[in-house]
Amino acid sequence: MVSNAKEKGARVRPPAVAGLFYPDGATQLADSVDDLLQQVAGENTEGLRALICPHAGYRYSGPVAASAFAQLRGKSAERVMLMGPSHRVAFRGVALADVDEFETPLGCVPLADSTGLLTHDGVFVQLDAAHEGEHSLEVQLPFLQRLLNPFSLVPLVFGDVDELAVAESLRPWCTPDSLLVASTDLSHYQSYDKAVQQDRTTIEHILRLEPSALRHDDACGRGPVRTLLHLARGYRWHAHLLDYKNSGDTVGDKHRVVGYTAIAFYE
Repeated sequence: MVSNAKEKGARVRPPAVAGLFYPDGATQLADSVDDLLQQVAGENTEGLRALICPHAGYRYSGPVAASAFAQLRGKSAERVMLMGPSHRVAFRGVALADVDEFETPLGCVPLADSTGLLTHDGVFVQLDAAHEGEHSLEVQLPFLQRLLNPFSLVPLVFGDVDELAVAESLRPWCTPDSLLVASTDLSHYQSYDKAVQQDRTTIEHILRLEPSALRHDDACGRGPVRTLLHLARGYRWHAHLLDYKNSGDTVGDKHRVVGYTAIAFYE
């Protein structure tokens, strides 16, 4: 469940990018997230199993992220498996966090017991350093906190991995009461037209569930996305494009843009 305060004696991962990527005051943050969500409509499709969401600052990618998270209106999930790339620490495997809660200005989210994942040799590691300053997971939490209550979290930061092996390890965790979220931005720092062309191709590969077609420069969260696509192929989920924009659309500078997409996966 989501708590408003730290549990006594809990080990907490505090917010690292509050005030930078999103507002650092609880009321201002709640209003910001609610305003973004009010601008998009959820499609209310049954069988939602996973989302792809961007992870830039809210002024850049917030409208696209809201297009993804709006699909959660009226839905519930006991556990959210949140996958994002490491931007600050280089390592092999997928990093788990040795804490009890993740905190944002909206309160604390308890972690689900994921110690069982550590039995998958060479796939998952306990590495708090990968989580400490990482924004790719943190920026998703306020949306989840405003829409899902209660839920527990499995935070997964990706280093250098074999995505198929990760997918196989996560398969038993993909139960009907779990939601999988892959955090990624698309192309980086190209001209507007070049970015749109590259991102359209990337999105088509995702919609066709083609993990091997994604290149390193197509998506900074390639590992999480490829893992999700392996799972989607195995479960025969279908992908649906909800939104695409880049920073040229959201803040106006079209010289060097970053691409963002929202994609949902359904049974």
